[in-house]
Amino acid sequence: MTVDIERQSLMAARMAAEAKGMTLSQWLSHAAWRQAIIESAELSAEFFRLHPDEPPGWREDGLDRIFEQDVA
Repeated sequence: MTVDIERQSLMAARMAAEAKGMTLSQWLSHAAWRQAIIESAELSAEFFRLHPDEPPGWREDGLDRIFEQDVA
């Protein structure tokens, strides 16, 4: 796999990984997973705004399912 990353972003990622005691690869994987979860939650929230007639508790149940998967 090849990933292009801006120099400043790479330097910041290296420092963050070092601060967490992680390899750069581990830190980047973790960061990508967290960003995917955030974007998934945002999409779910947008869907909820478009379909407000969902059953009570549907939104909370959906967010619980999303965030319980954050094991990276």
